[in-house]
Amino acid sequence: MRGLSATLLVLILVTAALGCVSTPHPTATGHSESTATSSQAPGATGRLGGRVYGNWYHNSTKYFEIYYPKEIRDDPVLQSKLNMLLLGADSAYASYARLFGTRPQKAKIYLYPSEKALENITGRKVLWFVDYKRREIHVALINETGVYSILDVDAALLEYAAGRKLPDFIAVGFGAMDAGRTPVGPREKKERYVSLDKLESLNLRGGYNAVLFAETNDLMEYIADEYGPLALVEVLKTGRIPKINWGDFMKSATTPPGTAGIGVTTIDMNISLERRKFDAVVDYSNITSQPYVFFQRTPRLNVEEIKVDNRRVGFIQGLSLVIPLKDFKNGSVEITYTGDHSTMKKIAPQRGRIEGQITENIAFLRTEFLRPVLNSIELFHVITVRVKTDRGTVIGPGEEIAPGVWRITFPHGFHGVIPVFVGDFKRMELMNGRLTVYYMGIGEETVMRYANLTEKILSFGIKHFGKPGYEKVKVVYPQGINISSEMFDVLAYSYNPVRYKYGYSYEVAHWWVPGTVIFTSNVSQYWFNFAFPAYFSLKYAEDVSEDDYIALRNYYVSVYDRETDYGRRDLPLTEAWKVRCTDINRYYAIAAYRGALVLEEIEEFTGREAFYKSLWEFFEEYRFREGNLNGFVAILERNSGKPVGELFQNLTTSTGLP
Repeated sequence: MRGLSATLLVLILVTAALGCVSTPHPTATGHSESTATSSQAPGATGRLGGRVYGNWYHNSTKYFEIYYPKEIRDDPVLQSKLNMLLLGADSAYASYARLFGTRPQKAKIYLYPSEKALENITGRKVLWFVDYKRREIHVALINETGVYSILDVDAALLEYAAGRKLPDFIAVGFGAMDAGRTPVGPREKKERYVSLDKLESLNLRGGYNAVLFAETNDLMEYIADEYGPLALVEVLKTGRIPKINWGDFMKSATTPPGTAGIGVTTIDMNISLERRKFDAVVDYSNITSQPYVFFQRTPRLNVEEIKVDNRRVGFIQGLSLVIPLKDFKNGSVEITYTGDHSTMKKIAPQRGRIEGQITENIAFLRTEFLRPVLNSIELFHVITVRVKTDRGTVIGPGEEIAPGVWRITFPHGFHGVIPVFVGDFKRMELMNGRLTVYYMGIGEETVMRYANLTEKILSFGIKHFGKPGYEKVKVVYPQGINISSEMFDVLAYSYNPVRYKYGYSYEVAHWWVPGTVIFTSNVSQYWFNFAFPAYFSLKYAEDVSEDDYIALRNYYVSVYDRETDYGRRDLPLTEAWKVRCTDINRYYAIAAYRGALVLEEIEEFTGREAFYKSLWEFFEEYRFREGNLNGFVAILERNSGKPVGELFQNLTTSTGLP
């Protein structure tokens, strides 16, 4: 641990929030590093005396032979974990080995689609176990946790590197330290916590328990913050926790986060389409009021150097990266790293929306920037992205202030990701330069149809809800990347937007929410980020034709009915956030689709003119800052002259379709 300051820094490995959902490819028969091959898992069948692993798929990394059944390959949630493991297991394991002073050894990893599947084959009723003699790691993937969380694998890798069975609360807590420190609301009441003594004695690996896993996470964070970084390292090495003051711990665990900010973010990138690789240096300046700075690290990144206030520090690198900085005030962090996409197709099948890739024709990088996740409300103020590339043009967020240099400024700060596209794009401008369309691999006639549709949707929104926060907006139609996402003032869409025009209008509406006004810290209002775009789409469909409106509304109702079991699994809008990480389809059904119908019900009560006018004024008043629906209700009551508050309260705190 050379270079690790006892009072400044320790790097803790946590789970990555990588959106890499893949599709199964046909079984290959080539080298083991190619796309998953169906292969006998040697050495396992005789000892276990149960089912045979012969039909399982197989991939190789530097340190691991990884085996998994068809259920994992076919399930988007489980396959996302598989992809993270394939891309990030080697660096995570090597980091843990350095922590424990051990030498990395090759091993086999067997992944199971459920706890029951692991028990049926091995006879072990646990989430994971390590056979050190055979150098085997057996893991039951948790399908109930956050969609892209990999805490179950992370804990197993940590234990394998330690060379011994760790106390449950340490292994679980270390794996459960979720990079999502961005607040989603106040902590639950203190009664949810068991005593520390009881936590140490619980069999946490016997089954997944979201509350207990969160408590071990809180305990790890508290130790690092209260006793310094080396104390946490000692906990991991020895299994002994320091004396904890229960009152102080509870106060720390239940205190809602405050606000903090990053004054300037500067990213310098060199992207090679030829080699499918890139290297970058990212600098975060004027980070204020932070005892912790969390940096998400997607598994495909390799961090080379970290400097804190221009001082090089030692670090450990895992599936994600966290830097707790004791009493860190008004300082800077610089991280140098590289990314290699040349092997992705060999080891991780790809499908749909992923968080970054480089092909022969295009680079799309989104979470490749080690974006800090502050342990309070994160606010970016100025972001500058400078990109050099061996060919093609660069499209970034904000304003292009020089060739390959993009800057975006938010007066009150902003939460979000930073997208960059590189490729041989053509461009087209509409609406007197307010809308720019970038495209590649698409005919001129088709592009014109797409561009005209975008202009119609954007013009509809401006007419009724006012201008979004950006003076200029961009739409990117990339070739060969199936994405559909709004990122700052950039909308990327590679599906056919004419065919899916109301899904497309939903994305355009994000330029108002959460692009202009965002709801983050108050979870009871978080649903509005999803409800307004769905409501916007309904209104746009109605403007096109009555038939389109009826079809889209019926679609909302049918999805709601299906995903909530006709309301039996419904939640109030104010509580919809509780299922966002565990059941994203149900979350959309409630927050977006039922939320849109709730807004429509309120519109009917106030009258359309008053409702539209109130939205316009609301977006203007809360431009580029945290929204507050109480303020929206007050504006509604002023413009309509009707008592909206009680209706709004009833509709958002009850269940069922309005």
